[in-house]
Amino acid sequence: MNNDTLSFLLTWTPFLLQGFLWNVFIAVCAVGLGSLMGAGLAWLRVTRQGRTATIAERISTFFRGVPTLALIFYAVFVLPSEFVLPGSDTTVHVPQWIKAVIGLSAAPLSFTSESLVVAHRAWRRGDIGAALLFIPTWINVFLISFIASSASSLVGVSELVSRCNTVIAATGTSVMVPVYLYCSLYFVITSLVFTALIGRFKTSAFMARVAQRLTDTARP
Repeated sequence: MNNDTLSFLLTWTPFLLQGFLWNVFIAVCAVGLGSLMGAGLAWLRVTRQGRTATIAERISTFFRGVPTLALIFYAVFVLPSEFVLPGSDTTVHVPQWIKAVIGLSAAPLSFTSESLVVAHRAWRRGDIGAALLFIPTWINVFLISFIASSASSLVGVSELVSRCNTVIAATGTSVMVPVYLYCSLYFVITSLVFTALIGRFKTSAFMARVAQRLTDTARP
């Protein structure tokens, strides 16, 4: 990479970094929304029986099998762009990023539902360590959602990939390769950092102490 290319990328870094922060924001919102709904489904599956538990399980299974990109497009084209609040003349506009969050929340929903059920079963048989593995593996969901958030560029969200396309359109295709490689570094470095943190968290003294205390508490 020559000095001109490096200078070019540094010039556009603040613009691209803003898009990167959108990726992080969308991933956090998607994981938060999906985890809450997934926890609700898991609660129904472990506390209810019969039809209610079956429906909750099928919802979880359905969202596990649907491609994220398809759900994002479904949310964009099916959900309204605006609606009027009942009993008033106030019009509420629904931005594209909210629809992207809804589409991306499906994977965390399914993962949380399935993993919490497994963790609950492990807890009941006294395997506290296996139950606590839900925590670091759940962190992986954020990483997966963060990478998948780049798909929101296809529906008009001004995140990192979308802004890379804007830079290329404004300056010419000759910078396409370095811009995309630079964009990839954001995702690669973030993924490596998160992977390292998850590994350290799994083997940390904190996790060992929590597991020991919960094991002692669970003993009769």
